[in-house]
Amino acid sequence: MEFISVRGPESTTFSWPRWRRLARAHWAEQRSTYLGHLLVCSLLYIALLLFMLGVSGFAAFQTSMQAALYFGGLFLTGFVFAGRYFSAVARRESALLALMRPASVFEKWALCVVVVAIAYPLAYSLLFLAISWPVQQAAIAVRSALEPQAFKPEDYALFMPLAKMAARQAMPAAQQTGLLIAVWTLQAFAVAGSLYFGRASLLKTLALGFALFVSTALVASMAGAQGDVLFAWWSSRRFASLDAGIHALNALLWIGLPALLWLQAYLHLQEKELL
Repeated sequence: MEFISVRGPESTTFSWPRWRRLARAHWAEQRSTYLGHLLVCSLLYIALLLFMLGVSGFAAFQTSMQAALYFGGLFLTGFVFAGRYFSAVARRESALLALMRPASVFEKWALCVVVVAIAYPLAYSLLFLAISWPVQQAAIAVRSALEPQAFKPEDYALFMPLAKMAARQAMPAAQQTGLLIAVWTLQAFAVAGSLYFGRASLLKTLALGFALFVSTALVASMAGAQGDVLFAWWSSRRFASLDAGIHALNALLWIGLPALLWLQAYLHLQEKELL
């Protein structure tokens, strides 16, 4: 009797060499897509800057506006990038190849977290700074020439994400941390939605998120919830003196919710593997 060797299922534990092979394969397949996404983001940002600076005479490129543009773009493009990470799973012709890749569910999920929540914000930040720095230099030159007496260079300091800045209009690092956690939460919601809905997942996830936002805002308004309580971790200067209930609410909102959504994404990916 002749025995035929059959390859057993992949181990459910984490294997660093296998994860590195998975990462290399993913980069080889998605490199052009990711570079194209960043190129589109840069073109949109440049077009927005040209319009905004042309209308305002370079007066709008203050540090506070730079921070708003940075986080506004990160929220928008980060959601789209995260929602398209598992786009191959939604297509029947590519779903089998993506799901049968020799790696455990945890390794695929971990790669998603690294690419979506770490690599993309870093790449976006570098792209933002590469475009913003020459614009900031031009804004300083133009405004100093137009208003030499009233011009204040510190108002046009280059916004550095998560850096402690001396500029008056700079966003505090604590608030930036809270916004970054909000970005990770939104990205986890986009990944989980893309795995749950399948086709047209981005639009369905966006519609669901809008409905949840409106309903949550209505409930919070009826309950008399205050914004300074929900954002106490990032706005209060007396962190240690906050009430235990406020700490619990903020821990649930800023730690529990992102963890729950990333866990939900893992469970949805596991369900896809079992189908």
